[in-house]
Amino acid sequence: MAFLTPLTLAMVKQAEKRVGVTFDYVRKIAQTDFGLLLRYNKVFGFLDPRKHLPAQAYHAARLRGALAADCGTCVEAEINLALQAGLSKTLVKAILNSTADGPLGAVIALTDAVVGGKQDAPDDRADVLNAYGEAGLIELSFAMNGAALLPGVKRAMGYATTCNLSMMKALS
Repeated sequence: MAFLTPLTLAMVKQAEKRVGVTFDYVRKIAQTDFGLLLRYNKVFGFLDPRKHLPAQAYHAARLRGALAADCGTCVEAEINLALQAGLSKTLVKAILNSTADGPLGAVIALTDAVVGGKQDAPDDRADVLNAYGEAGLIELSFAMNGAALLPGVKRAMGYATTCNLSMMKALS
């Protein structure tokens, strides 16, 4: 499968341009074992299909999930993806600063409790269920926990980055 490595690395480069961050750890996976890269890519099949939620709720869960696990390039990537999905810079700031209210406030609170605090949040879950239904809740659970998974993979492989303070200040 080594013959696929150049093509795979070109695809990683395209993804980096689209998301606006480097994927050094993905390059390492691709160079090490194509089968491991295929397994890694299955994570995105788990995360990406947003079918039951508005973009704001989905990206709020992903942003807060990534923020609970990291404030480096994973959060930067999630910010870029949220902006590309049409969220305003003001809304992204509100999500990052936990100042959104209504159903988005419930998404933020549930994500922070589950991913950040490893706790249950029955009242917030009830608000999420009321706003987005069972399928929405399940999709949010995938989004929040999946976005928190990727920083852990990077950290375990030795590719964790420090928080980009200038980026975070620009959005605060």
